Amino acid sequence: MAERIEVATLGRCTVGGVAVASRRAVELAALLALQGGRAHRDWALVSLFETAPAPSSLPTLAMRARKAGIPVRYERLRGCYRLEKGAVFDVVRVLKLLDQDRVREALDLYKGPFLPKSGSPFAVRTRANLEDRIVRAVVETGDVSLMTRADRLVKHPVLSEELVRGGADTATVSLSRTWLSVLKAVG
Repeated sequence: MAERIEVATLGRCTVGGVAVASRRAVELAALLALQGGRAHRDWALVSLFETAPAPSSLPTLAMRARKAGIPVRYERLRGCYRLEKGAVFDVVRVLKLLDQDRVREALDLYKGPFLPKSGSPFAVRTRANLEDRIVRAVVETGDVSLMTRADRLVKHPVLSEELVRGGADTATVSLSRTWLSVLKAVG
């Protein structure tokens, strides 16, 4: 049986607890993990690169992922990249917990933004989607203490607004001056 390797993408970028030199390789692997383990080459290119990358870009990222211990392979006949079993991604676990309405456990695992130094279309979309999902799930609970806890991890105007509406002290809510002025004008 293949060894299980933990891949952290939330707040940091590590494989098996070790910082990774190529966060882009981890980004490719995370993309595959979030797509159920497989993605077509052309779709992966568009998702990971804003401009036309060199033809060797994805093969290089896949090789670097393997060097880091993440089992990424290319299926030539299908034209897709595949993540083999054995790699476990924190972002996938957090999203599954949110799907199961296990909000507290999801917050326990959430250590910060998804690949915070990555600016690819995929990373930006995933980061925003994850934060929106966390905020929505926390707000739906109506639990002000849970919202306060989430507010320490996710800086989101909807969460801040709900906390203020729920009676939290604006000094303890992580609001920017702009959002404070908007909330005072609305309230």
